[in-house]
Amino acid sequence: MKLIKISAAITVLCLTLFSCGNNDDKKQNGNEINLDAVINSKSNDTNAKGDNECLLDYLSKYDALLEETDVLNATGFSKDVMETKYNKVLKNAEHHEFLYKFKNGRVGKVRGWDREMELPDVVSIRSIKPMSLATFNQSYQAITDEQMQAANDALDEIAEGNSGDADADKALQKAKEQNVSKEQIKKTGGALTGMFKEVSEGYRTVEGLGDAATWNVVTNELVVLQKGVKFEIVADISNDNEKNKSTAIKLAEFVLNKCK
Repeated sequence: MKLIKISAAITVLCLTLFSCGNNDDKKQNGNEINLDAVINSKSNDTNAKGDNECLLDYLSKYDALLEETDVLNATGFSKDVMETKYNKVLKNAEHHEFLYKFKNGRVGKVRGWDREMELPDVVSIRSIKPMSLATFNQSYQAITDEQMQAANDALDEIAEGNSGDADADKALQKAKEQNVSKEQIKKTGGALTGMFKEVSEGYRTVEGLGDAATWNVVTNELVVLQKGVKFEIVADISNDNEKNKSTAIKLAEFVLNKCK
């Protein structure tokens, strides 16, 4: 995850269009925005070959790549408490997601909240995208303090209208039309970059899965690269991170068996 490449315009758009995660249709893991989609929505990996054409063929049918039977077998959950949803918030199918949600009555804490509450058990498949190994390794690693500072400086420039970037200026104008102040942009942008940093520090390498794989202990997401194409599996089905991880790996193996 390269925070240095985050466009401040994307953060402004998050404020004005995504409501920064306050809309149920725009949440990740049931309670947050899709950070990877926001970060990478304008990135361009010129070295990505995208040799796994099988995975790319599923860009418009995520639900067929990770099927209901796969999820039920991996989780052991009942279909009777299952709901499904196809999230297509962003136009680019690389950022679409097919989600399985189970109401099993699990109680736990949501990151950033002290009190316990009932949580849905969530599995999803998303973010099929051509990507080189170099970009994969660079993207899914901890953000440095220097990158954090650069991102915050860029946000300040956007909020003040000094970026010189056409997309940023357009996003800023949209924010003004929706009465989003410079102070709100800076405050929320700073909170988002802090969230990005926290998430980036959660990546752990997973050996023996695809050409490369990493598990995030913060977001319960598994990112897998196979023949120049990456995909993501979210498995937030337990308060035990290791159980989430093992389930995500099993689900990823189902996917890889279809598109080796």
